[in-house]
Amino acid sequence: MNITGAIFDFDGTLFDSMHVWKGIRYKFFEWIGIELTEEDKAVFNGLFLRESFLLAIERFGLEQTYEELLSMLFEYIKARYLEETEPKNDIIEFLEKLKSKGVKMGIATATGEPALMAVLEKYNMTHYFSAIYSTYTVGASKTEPKVYDVVLEALGTGKETTWIFEDAMYAAKTAKANGYNVVGIYDESEAEQVELKKLVDIYINNYSELHIEE
Repeated sequence: MNITGAIFDFDGTLFDSMHVWKGIRYKFFEWIGIELTEEDKAVFNGLFLRESFLLAIERFGLEQTYEELLSMLFEYIKARYLEETEPKNDIIEFLEKLKSKGVKMGIATATGEPALMAVLEKYNMTHYFSAIYSTYTVGASKTEPKVYDVVLEALGTGKETTWIFEDAMYAAKTAKANGYNVVGIYDESEAEQVELKKLVDIYINNYSELHIEE
């Protein structure tokens, strides 16, 4: 692969961390002292995060604003990341290889920067990345290419030689539809593995499978 820039997703791509997100809202509510009934869960099921927080403020009489709850959620996620997550197999070796080739690297993620920075610092990985942006910061989810475009601009590399690394089908689909080269990385949390494999330019189970052109 001819590569001058690399833009990595975080959860399931750089780190084995997708399990943290399973039932995240319900576990967060319990963490702040709200015990949800099955009826409560049925009401919240299917709501977007903002909708669920606004409903929780009304339903449970919470004093916090949406923004304050979001900040608390990031703190909760950070604590769980630090306790429960670790880098994907072979990723450190791959990042070292890219660094030795002068490849510029960034992160485009749906995880808030404070949480992911904490775990990157824990594993001494921050020095690999010169641009880190979340969908929260850029104000658009990965159903749009904005977070990738912002990281690409920060890296200053050519789009034709900048590769997106993603484990999620929906995000890889966005990147491909907007002219990016995409590496699909296996993570057990993604149900559409067959579809992902067909969509991306390169599909891998671990990073040791990738060959970087001299």
